[in-house]
Amino acid sequence: MRFSLAEESLGYVTSKDPSNLDHRFLVGGSKNVLIDFQKKVKTRSGYTLLGAANQASLGIRNAWTWFSSTGTRLYCRYYDTNLSIYLGTIDGVAINAWRVIRSTFSATEQLRATTWWDTGENLDLLLMVNGDANIYEWNGAIAVVASASGTSITKQSTTTWAQNRFYTTRNKSIINLTTGATHTYSGGETTTILTGLNNITGISAGDVIIQAFVTQTDEPAASRNNDTIFTFENQICVGSNDDEEVYLSQNDSFTDTTFSSPRLAGEGALLTLDDTTTGFGSIGKTLMVFSGRSSIFTIEFNQITVSTTLAETVAVRKLPIGSSQGAFNQETIVQIGDTIIYLSNEPALRIVDDPKKLTGLDPKTLSNPIKPDFDAETWTNAFAFWYRNVFYLAAPTNSRLYMLNFIEDADGKLFRFWNPPQILPTRAMSIIDSGDGDLLHGHASGRPETYLLFDGASDGQFTDMEAADKIPIEAIAAFAYNNYKDRANLKTFDEYYVEGEITPATTQLSLILNYDYEGATQQIEKFIDGSDEDILEGSIVAGSLAQQSLAVNPLGGLLNPPSDARRYRVIFEIAKEDFHELQVKFSTNDVDKYWAITAHGANVQRSPRKDTIIKK
Repeated sequence: MRFSLAEESLGYVTSKDPSNLDHRFLVGGSKNVLIDFQKKVKTRSGYTLLGAANQASLGIRNAWTWFSSTGTRLYCRYYDTNLSIYLGTIDGVAINAWRVIRSTFSATEQLRATTWWDTGENLDLLLMVNGDANIYEWNGAIAVVASASGTSITKQSTTTWAQNRFYTTRNKSIINLTTGATHTYSGGETTTILTGLNNITGISAGDVIIQAFVTQTDEPAASRNNDTIFTFENQICVGSNDDEEVYLSQNDSFTDTTFSSPRLAGEGALLTLDDTTTGFGSIGKTLMVFSGRSSIFTIEFNQITVSTTLAETVAVRKLPIGSSQGAFNQETIVQIGDTIIYLSNEPALRIVDDPKKLTGLDPKTLSNPIKPDFDAETWTNAFAFWYRNVFYLAAPTNSRLYMLNFIEDADGKLFRFWNPPQILPTRAMSIIDSGDGDLLHGHASGRPETYLLFDGASDGQFTDMEAADKIPIEAIAAFAYNNYKDRANLKTFDEYYVEGEITPATTQLSLILNYDYEGATQQIEKFIDGSDEDILEGSIVAGSLAQQSLAVNPLGGLLNPPSDARRYRVIFEIAKEDFHELQVKFSTNDVDKYWAITAHGANVQRSPRKDTIIKK
């Protein structure tokens, strides 16, 4: 007798009745499993702590990786009043720890950042706003002290202080992270010896030195709170939660917002919109401003000739979107080339790839397949991120991470599918190279900790951790009901086939068969034992390109099987029972477990019996 098999998974859908959906879809109740490029369902990997553990109840509110113009990577995270960076190897010295570089930011306001090019120093600068009337400037300069004497400091390694990004013309102040003291210098930036220090008190070999932060007070205006910041063609855009104005700086000075009449190209501007500023984005030559709950504006700069002067007009257009279709916050506006994906206030996940096409039409919606999840979710402090063709959206209140995969086939056709929610204590996300390449890291929503995501087979891991201290991953793959294209008539079977991958430690992979809706007729549970040699064959090669899609899944851990995973095939013999529809669930809830489902199904046939009970 032939088996009727589901040999792939098509995605995760909750917007349709699970009994009226292709049985290859995962449905509500599924969590902590992922669908790979081969359309297998697999347990997700866990997360591993980066840096020291910290039990303080201070979640990380923002994080970003600054890929600087000089090739350095600065991994930043913000919590409580602190901005910290992860220091790997600096000047040949391995530090490998998070260090606070400024501890006086607001404990209640969000810290947001952008970069701006300074032609004088030939450096990109990090500019930040924090809900007050200032813009905070930092240049990313870090060095390790080799020695200090007199009025000089010698740094480790052969690179000069300027090559480590220290200022040669701007504010010549430094901070010793060991003592917290500020010092000034006058020269030596183009050598390894910084000279003319006002004092070297407390500076010792091994200390970490950074350039001091600069506070640009009352910029762009006095008595005005700056809440959002963005760079567009090297002009700084600053918005506020308290007024409807957006200031644009000149492209050669981020503190100068003045403009001529007529306005010249590259000069500043002041835009007055119809609501407070939620966030910014850009598509090509078009700046986009998200205002309030329901507004999106496009700003275009068009060159004109006034008499003999080449001037520029600023064209502001409000897009005709619907109520609550504006962005939720700046952290959920994600730029992907010339496309913007954002979380709206409805809530919905929407995409804009050409604002000129939005003439009476809504931005396209990506979240409809899981609309019930979006409607029920608490999106407070939501954070979105794009990493290797997957859109990640964190809902930190409920520790859920939503993932939308984008796949392009060999013919260039793009299709998308959602994965079930991942239960992870993540708010902000960023890319960090902690030794194994650029990998996705999540920053905890409830404490100042950072985790390498999709690593290992348990949650909350750190070096030399005992198995008893690891956090189990409750992985559930709940498939849609299968009525075998015959809803009204009874079916029956006596064997159920499952094929996939499993590790020896996974001795109790639960298979639940729900006969009719929620097991109304009966529920049967069987277990697949990864140590049973009778059902095992061969091995799975971890990290092989046959297991991965270069377009979808990051190499190095997200969906790679463990090295001891093996293929299995098992047939369960089951006493016949008539049913209308059948739902299948696979699950584990333990540490260090891995399993995948390649195919599953029953040797189903139509029952010779009629369901006379439902006849009325």
